[in-house]
Amino acid sequence: MGAVTSPACDLADDLNDEQLAAVTHGDGPQLVLAGAGSGKTRVITYRVSWLIRERGVEPDAIVAVTFTNKAAAEMRDRIEQLLGIFPLPTFVGTFHRFALTLLRRWGARVGVDPGFVIFDRDDQIALVKKALAEEGLSESSYPPRSVLGAVSAAKNQLRDPDAFERAASGFFEQRVARVYRRYQGLLHRSSGVDFDDMLRLAVQLVTRETEIKERLRGRIRHLLVDEFQDTNHAQMRLIHELVGEGGNLTAVGDEDQGIYRWRGADLDNVLDFEKSFPGATVRKLERNYRSSQNILTAAGDLVARNQRRRGKRLWTDAGDGEKVELYKAGDEQDEARWIARTLQDLRGERAWSEMGVLVRTNAQTRSIEERFLREEIPYDLVGGVRFYERAEIKDLVAYLRVLRNPRDDYSLLRVLNQPPRGIGRATREMLEQQAADRRQPLWDALVHLEPGSWPSRAASALSDFRELIEELRRAAEELPLPALLDRLLQRTGLDTLYDKADAESQGRRENIQEFLTAAQEFTEEEVSRGEEDPLIAFLDHASLVADIDEWRADRGVSLMTLHSAKGLEFPVVIVAGLEDGLLPHFNSMGAPESVEEERRLLYVGMTRAEQRLFLTCCRRRRIAGRYQDQSESIFLGEIPEATLIVHHSPELFRDPRSRGVRDFFGRRRSWDDEIGEPEPTEAAQALKRGRRVRHPTLGDGVVLQQEGEGDNSKLTVHFDRFGKRRLVARYAGLEVL
Repeated sequence: MGAVTSPACDLADDLNDEQLAAVTHGDGPQLVLAGAGSGKTRVITYRVSWLIRERGVEPDAIVAVTFTNKAAAEMRDRIEQLLGIFPLPTFVGTFHRFALTLLRRWGARVGVDPGFVIFDRDDQIALVKKALAEEGLSESSYPPRSVLGAVSAAKNQLRDPDAFERAASGFFEQRVARVYRRYQGLLHRSSGVDFDDMLRLAVQLVTRETEIKERLRGRIRHLLVDEFQDTNHAQMRLIHELVGEGGNLTAVGDEDQGIYRWRGADLDNVLDFEKSFPGATVRKLERNYRSSQNILTAAGDLVARNQRRRGKRLWTDAGDGEKVELYKAGDEQDEARWIARTLQDLRGERAWSEMGVLVRTNAQTRSIEERFLREEIPYDLVGGVRFYERAEIKDLVAYLRVLRNPRDDYSLLRVLNQPPRGIGRATREMLEQQAADRRQPLWDALVHLEPGSWPSRAASALSDFRELIEELRRAAEELPLPALLDRLLQRTGLDTLYDKADAESQGRRENIQEFLTAAQEFTEEEVSRGEEDPLIAFLDHASLVADIDEWRADRGVSLMTLHSAKGLEFPVVIVAGLEDGLLPHFNSMGAPESVEEERRLLYVGMTRAEQRLFLTCCRRRRIAGRYQDQSESIFLGEIPEATLIVHHSPELFRDPRSRGVRDFFGRRRSWDDEIGEPEPTEAAQALKRGRRVRHPTLGDGVVLQQEGEGDNSKLTVHFDRFGKRRLVARYAGLEVL
């Protein structure tokens, strides 16, 4: 085609030198390392425009892929505005959308019904549950979401059920391999394809069908990939098959923002780009258009500690700006008060929607949400479910409601078989029908089960549940709320329901622990209020906190996890909870690659800030209702002091323990500069290989290896719930069992 008539566009005026070089790159592969806020989307949109307008490339011979529909829509809109072409024939969409177009056209070549249906997450979970049932495996031992995660990871590695079964090691993986095979059979019988299969089958198509691959290579003259650091093995393989080693590929990404390793993203796709595409040109975009220099220096010096990076140094001509402010709080309540006060102080110059609060885990939002509601600060929980609306929390609240009012049918039905206790759908429906026939609440039907009208197994399960509730109702008359919750968790089995090592179970455990903390705090406040019925008062409190309809009308302050903040920016950002065990998360400790990813995660959070950046940490934090001493995140020591202003909570000086406390991992750390060497642990000599030990946070485990002797010996411990960890005996805080 000839040159496209479009709105005037002077590239030299719109782009800096590095952006211009990337946009006007000729043929062959190029990697554009685009630092945070350096204009990567501008590079992609202008390059598509330049290829069409200046190089005469047909619009439908260009493919641009990214990771979200929102990003794709914005990219398409910008290109259309630049070119004045509506609609744009160029494919601009997600990897999955591109794979879908291939499978709709040629799916039969890889055994896919052309009219296949796409199974979403809920469909997949239901199918996994069915596969588990057909294999005779219990959902409590094989949580459906964990199984689906393992299947998803296998598909992202392009492993079909046969390959997964051959590579399976250990009892769990061998059982998952069986479920994977049955799951795929159920998908096939339903003419279904899940999201992971879309990529896997697309790769299979272009790998096996040479004719189709050559046709695609001949048609796609230029491929542009956004967020390249987030690509996984399947996506990288698809890219390679489409363009070959020397094809016209423009990959735009930033290894310093690679935070999805847990989801299958492979940072080596960026680090080893030239190996995959020999002769590739590598360019860096280091000029930042978002943040002030103090923010960039603080974040840049932090991430520079990582070994697995190419390296870049962001700069801006916007000036130094305000220094980063760090608040050292006494506890999470003090932290939440300070966050609320800081946002209120800035309210005169900033709208609520211009401010964001970022946390590492969902459980951290509870104290902040409650403070915002108390201070009437409108907020929007982005990318997550509000604390009191999370399933495991609603289960606990439902139990408490049943204890106070067993004729609450809604709550009773929610907990009737949670955790699973052998009361299935048929039994529940029989109970509901009996209650309806008698026109009585479900509880009354439970109390008066008709002899002989129930199968013995169902009658036994219902009787056991009724006795459990009656026992807990008696306990509710005698025990304070925190003790009642401990009893409830233990007697119902909820305390072990999420006792798995996967990320989802861990998050649910953390939420339950935070609920216990909320109950403990409420009980302490209740002493001064003199509530006649603390349980009812607490349930009212939980109901009011969960009633957030008013805030949904106004977007307000954005409250989200660091992972959810990727791609966003705010004039004001607060990153809360910079403590060892939270950030970096304790699951990453002892694994260098995981610690580096946690460092990148903090870097992403810091670089969301345009003008003001605040950080917080707590000297102690309540976990499961009990205070636990915390230590500052190791990352705080990696931020240059020249960029920081540090504020200390008055609580740190009122509490003598602030001058040297044992942290999350039992190490001794100081919140000032006057702490000496930690005291040796008496039990160090007893930490021999094979000994069972208990860690204050990681739980029970066994010593696998000891290097050296005494306090300085290095231990490898396999914890029952969290796998292997490497610890130093002096700092481990281990109890010999």
